[in-house]
Amino acid sequence: MNRRFGSRGVFRGIQQIFFMGLLLALLSLSLFNEAWSEDINDETNIRKELEELRSKVKEMDSLKARVQELESRPSSKKGPAAPETVSETVKEELTESRAEEERGEKRKILKILSPYLDNLNITGGISGGYFSTTNEGAGNKASNFVLSNLLLELSSEMQGGLLGFTVGLGGVTTPSVFDAPNDTTPNFRVEYASINLKPIKALDALSVEAGLLRPNSGYECTYTFNNRNITVGALASQQPYNAVGSRLTYAFSEDLRLWGGIFRHRLDDEEYRTDYDRDGVLFSRSGQDSDSWEAGVSGSAYGLGLNLYHYHLNDMRHLTGIVAEYTLANVYMAINVDYWKWSSSMDKYSSNDSSIGAALYISPAFGQWSFPLRLEYIDQGGSRIYLDSTDADYIYSVTLTPTYNFTDNVYLRAETSYTHADNGFSDDNGRARSGKYLFAVETGVKF
Repeated sequence: MNRRFGSRGVFRGIQQIFFMGLLLALLSLSLFNEAWSEDINDETNIRKELEELRSKVKEMDSLKARVQELESRPSSKKGPAAPETVSETVKEELTESRAEEERGEKRKILKILSPYLDNLNITGGISGGYFSTTNEGAGNKASNFVLSNLLLELSSEMQGGLLGFTVGLGGVTTPSVFDAPNDTTPNFRVEYASINLKPIKALDALSVEAGLLRPNSGYECTYTFNNRNITVGALASQQPYNAVGSRLTYAFSEDLRLWGGIFRHRLDDEEYRTDYDRDGVLFSRSGQDSDSWEAGVSGSAYGLGLNLYHYHLNDMRHLTGIVAEYTLANVYMAINVDYWKWSSSMDKYSSNDSSIGAALYISPAFGQWSFPLRLEYIDQGGSRIYLDSTDADYIYSVTLTPTYNFTDNVYLRAETSYTHADNGFSDDNGRARSGKYLFAVETGVKF
């Protein structure tokens, strides 16, 4: 039943509104007073520190003047050591004053760095093993012991995540299923390094990275101790490597991110190097000669992870791809599809301007054992994007990697792979061959 308020009810309503308004005003005044007090305190502290510094400067000036006065006096016949003793005493006091100032500066530096040092994370991994292959090509090694990964990552962020950094030191020498194990140890260098910033405090979802960055495009990790297979797959062999630039990311939620970046200098000078004849003139281009940009969206829903990306090397070639991941019971599955297209400026290099390929990853796990399987198919036509042979229109590859995990961070694994491409490989005498086997045993530690 509806009720109407009488005059008493109206009066009480007015009272309630008045007291609520008064309460809000007092609360606002309290907050303003607190903020004003903090500002006053900050200003008072700054003034106090300035006065202390001025006092120290005056003290130093007076000490210097005293030293000059004492040193300028002529030596006494009766006591030549007295002025020298006074001068040395004053000098000691001056030295101690300077030392105290240096200690103060060090304390200030440590205070600035302490938010980062308190949250410093150290991660990475190391792996190595024995690799052997067939049809390695003239002048290449058929087998070798290889330190395949060495990576030390340092990262930190201030409390609240407004500013941080990431640095990766080390290198990687893991061959792909196309390659021979020629390199034994990685070149130790800065692999990636970035400043991570959230420029707008009120917009926590927006973040910016700047420096030597890892790409978001592709599925397999450059640092292969993080992958389920030892070697780099055929499809992943052409996915982009680290480059200097900047990337902006907007996280709509934990399950949906939109990102875009621009890059200039590439970490590997030979990345995407292409030599070709154009109207009788020999040309050579690499990714280093081209600006590039990257854009994509990644997210997850109902246990399915998705990553859609585009990587654009200006005036060279363009990559568009997708990755999907899903785990069903004890079986992990993923698929990666890549489409490459040459730029129109490279039309003299190949008879076909594009290629498409897919890689399927299946990894069943049983206790400490897992059996990752990688199946790949690439239709490169005459594009020569993956293999230089004009006969290698189609590429097939299968890789099996039985793995035993001693702990979550220590593993031992063996691998065998077979890759087929018509006249895509050559033996040790340089004769064309269509098949290539690769065998490897590797152990590694992640930390």
